Amino acid sequence: MISRRDFLKGSLATLVLVPIVGCSSDDSSPSAPGDNIPSGCEGLSTTGSSSSGHIHTLCVPDTDLSSPPASGVTYTTSSDSGHTHTVNLNQSQLQTIEGGGRVTITSSGPGHTHNFLIEKAP
Repeated sequence: MISRRDFLKGSLATLVLVPIVGCSSDDSSPSAPGDNIPSGCEGLSTTGSSSSGHIHTLCVPDTDLSSPPASGVTYTTSSDSGHTHTVNLNQSQLQTIEGGGRVTITSSGPGHTHNFLIEKAP
């Protein structure tokens, strides 16, 4: 049988190491729509994939979906780790989202990218 002291030592090591391991991986999959919705977004909000240990959120305004500009739109993501990214959606992509489809888009930015899944919540 394990002693209380040995149990507490093992538990402390687990509590210290698990958060470190959990933060070290990069996930190329974007989060589900509606996760981490930023306040003030009057439209669709989505969280991008984790890259370089951080994430960004993106807001696509309802007005751009209901009346997609012919030239498309360039959006700026939320700021994290001291920078933002840009995401370009063309008119066809905006129409796809408005029609209930989904669009996966990759941001551009400083030295790395994030993938965003944009769709209306079911």
